[in-house]
Amino acid sequence: MKTGFIVHKADGSNPIFMPSKNGLYFYDVKNNTAHVMINTVDSIKNKYTVEEYANACKAHSIQDIIGRSATKDYIEYAEKGMIPNCPIMKQDILRAEDILGPNLGSLKGKTM
Repeated sequence: MKTGFIVHKADGSNPIFMPSKNGLYFYDVKNNTAHVMINTVDSIKNKYTVEEYANACKAHSIQDIIGRSATKDYIEYAEKGMIPNCPIMKQDILRAEDILGPNLGSLKGKTM
């Protein structure tokens, strides 16, 4: 018999996680009225053209190269031409954050 575990949540619910045949634990949402929707990179990037997605990836990469500055600062650097030969614009940076999420290196040490 497979044994699972119960998670006691602050809202009073107690979901039971059972192991799959491969050993990964899961919660069966079919028996629950509350559902969680997850946006994946694939579903979000489909909102943009191939060129826009490529520019967003470049923007994300450049953000890593320049030291993972905060998005607000990064936009300012790009708009004021402070990054020599930078091929990206503000919209590319915003798309990168929409598609790939905030830059994790930028968030580490700045958030709790």
